[in-house]
Amino acid sequence: MTSVVQNEISYLVFDDEDEERNQQHLNVNVSGFLCNLTFLNPKEFYDLETDSFNTTAFTEKIEGDIKGKNIRLVATDWNILQPTGNFQGLNGWNIIDIILNLNEKYKKRQFLIYSGNATDASKTLVDMIQSEIAQNQGKTINGLKLLSNLLELRIKFCSRPQRFDEVKSLLKDEKIISTVVLSSLASVGELTINTGNNDYDGKTIQNLLELIEHNDERGLKFIKEFIELSIANYTELNAQ
Repeated sequence: MTSVVQNEISYLVFDDEDEERNQQHLNVNVSGFLCNLTFLNPKEFYDLETDSFNTTAFTEKIEGDIKGKNIRLVATDWNILQPTGNFQGLNGWNIIDIILNLNEKYKKRQFLIYSGNATDASKTLVDMIQSEIAQNQGKTINGLKLLSNLLELRIKFCSRPQRFDEVKSLLKDEKIISTVVLSSLASVGELTINTGNNDYDGKTIQNLLELIEHNDERGLKFIKEFIELSIANYTELNAQ
């Protein structure tokens, strides 16, 4: 009996409840794809005694957990940590901002913010925009980081009860041929190329995938040649 090999589609979720990991596994599935969840609880990086959040350790944890994965969707709860005396709190937008600072490529990804109180989340975001505008009088939209990012990014908001349906819907939208190819290559991203081609030799597959994110033609050339060689290989096998 031949087993069916499923393609992986990776996504990242942030929530202050550890049970959310289990709920995502139970409620999120996409036909024909293995949904590869990476889950992080930001509360693990908050120190109650010092009333502070270890952003550096949190960022390093994210980088380590998603290394080599082709993350297609980032979903986050809006209310993560409430403000206290010395700590300004941590919300869904703060999470997205941390992700964007990791790598420019994440600007091309889909984001989902869910909240038990969508009205409160919207009001907070509007207040943040108004504050940024007030502090940067005379600047164009491109000069306003928050507003510029909101206009550029693909961000969707939903209520907490709707989050599973929205995650599934957004992941289904990512079921495209390029996702299958890139996800398959990302799974062996640490392998080093050694073919006699100076454009590729000494680089890992992950290095070449990163070139694509920066519109470097060497990355696209590698994908093109990879597909052509694969077709040639299958053609020869079928001819035997």
